[in-house]
Amino acid sequence: MEPPYSLTAHYDEFQEVKYVSRCGAGGARGASLPPGFPLGAARSATGARSGLPRWNRREVCLLSGLVFAAGLCAILAAMLALKYLGPVAAGGGACPEGCPERKAFARAARFLAANLDASIDPCQDFYSFACGGWLRRHAIPDDKLTYGTIAAIGEQNEERLRRLLARPGGGPGGAAQRKVRAFFRSCLDMREIERLGPRPMLEVIEDCGGWDLGGAEERPGVAARWDLNRLLYKAQGVYSAAALFSLTVSLDDRNSSRYVIRIDQDGLTLPERTLYLAQDEDSEKVLGHGMGRQGRPGAPGGVDPG
Repeated sequence: MEPPYSLTAHYDEFQEVKYVSRCGAGGARGASLPPGFPLGAARSATGARSGLPRWNRREVCLLSGLVFAAGLCAILAAMLALKYLGPVAAGGGACPEGCPERKAFARAARFLAANLDASIDPCQDFYSFACGGWLRRHAIPDDKLTYGTIAAIGEQNEERLRRLLARPGGGPGGAAQRKVRAFFRSCLDMREIERLGPRPMLEVIEDCGGWDLGGAEERPGVAARWDLNRLLYKAQGVYSAAALFSLTVSLDDRNSSRYVIRIDQDGLTLPERTLYLAQDEDSEKVLGHGMGRQGRPGAPGGVDPG
């Protein structure tokens, strides 16, 4: 009985191997290999491609299309990133072209719709029609004589600035921003304020020429140190405090292409002229409190406020 053969384990026991060759001798399609013929020679005869997987035409086309589509998507993604992320990186968070205008228009439309009073005929009372909604929601605060949209916007801006200055940490910005934050924090340092006492204020008063609350300059033998010109220079130029008149820079009314310096009258302390005249009970009360507070800054310096 002949022993069984295994194609996987005993392929070398076959006496001959049939193979097909396109370039065989004599054009023979089939040939017999003698026993012990190296199979590597037959592999080399078919070429190096016989050991690699062969792709048909459809698979090659699909692979080429996939590579082309992936490259096209990468190019489109790069173009979108340059278009939308480029202005943001260069302009510090700027919107694409037209975005700020659309946002501003939408915000203005919401503001107008919320502040008008549609129940009033604009042909009869346009002011109440345009501002009635805002007037119903806003009343004049107790600490103000007038109040309007400009004052409300100013309060909103001050609140935003306060949140920015009170933000913990150094935060972004240059030296100017860091100095402003440090100055703001110094105003909240109550322990240091109590330790210094009235000394910083008295130094400012002394730098402006002094404050003769005790009447020392009226006594004989005492040289007068107070000079109005020096006081105005220090108040306006050094401490940026308006005294008697104010200096502002604004557009020229006759030529809007240039700016001019405007000099205008300024108040002393109280916001209304009637408060100085004390013609009614409220004015007398305000004037009395104001005059009583004038002598308090000199009390720590040894001056009797009475």
